[in-house]
Formats: sequence, structure tokens, C-alpha cells
Amino acid sequence: MEETSDEALMADVARGDAAALSALYDRYERGTFNLILRLAGSRSMAEELMQETFTRVWTAARLFQPEKGAFKGWLFTIALNLTRSELSRQRYRFRHVEADAADAVASGDAGPDLLAEKAQESRRVAAALAGLSPLLREVVVLKVYHHLKFQEIAQMTGTPEGTLKARFHRAVEQLRGQLGPAGSEGA
Repeated sequence: MEETSDEALMADVARGDAAALSALYDRYERGTFNLILRLAGSRSMAEELMQETFTRVWTAARLFQPEKGAFKGWLFTIALNLTRSELSRQRYRFRHVEADAADAVASGDAGPDLLAEKAQESRRVAAALAGLSPLLREVVVLKVYHHLKFQEIAQMTGTPEGTLKARFHRAVEQLRGQLGPAGSEGA
């Protein structure tokens, strides 16, 4: 099922094919989980919302309309809306779960000093990101961490592109204020 398009898999899911859902889960598990985790800040909440997201994909598969957009956007919209609802309901504050140092280790030249430096920088960025309002944090996460275009974010969130661009600019300015200009040692 690797070569099967998302749209074809969704048509199969709508007919009750659990293997098609499994294939979509395998394709989008990591990206969806990371989206939810960065927005929610809690690994346990992200795990629950991840399961709920794919449960909704299963139960609402017949509502997917490929002519209105790609599956990834539809999936991320479900994840985004579930996360927004849960954060609103639980009144959680954003808490970033520290990123793994695995990327640094994988590079091969990551000694303890470099790992410590990367971990410290990761904590600084996470704290600055946590300080943003939810709407600003949301656009940064979708744009920077998930590499979505403003047009895709607008479609997912129902927010005009111009508004998203303004929010992103405001968020970048706030992050620069907290972190300092790129390449500087501190704020």
C-alpha cells in the first residue's frame, strides 16, 4: 500500500478497510503526533489526542472530499481542532517536552558539550514558544515545524492568509525579543 495515494486509501477506509487506515496511520503518525505535542506540550495528552484523531478519521472517512484539499490538511485540521478543544476544556498551559538529542547524536560529531548546548538552546526556544499566545504559537508550529504554506494553514484553520501572515510576523518579533537576534548569545 506504499504507492497507493492518500485519497485512494481514504476511499478504502470509508468502505471499512482497516488495513488502509493502518497504512495512513503509518504515513502520518509522526507528523501528526509532533503537531499535537508541540501545541499541547504534554506527551500523555498528545498520545490520547493522536488516538482520537485517527478514531475520527475512521468514523468520518466518508466525509473526506479530496476535491476540497489534500488528506494531510484534513488530518491536521482534525488534530488541530481536537487539540484546541482539549486545551480549552482542560485550560492547560503550554509546556514543551524537551526534544531528544538523537538528531545531534546521529550527526556523529556530537560530544557532551555540544549535546548540552543544544539541549539548553532547545529549552530556551521551547520557553519562548510557550510564552506566545495560542494563536501565535499555532501558526509558528504549523509553518516552521510542519513546513505548511500559509494557504494550507488558512484552509485548515479557516483564518484568512493575511491574518496568518500578520500573526506569524508578530510571533517572530516576539520570539526575537525573547531570544535575541539570530546568532547572538542571549536576550
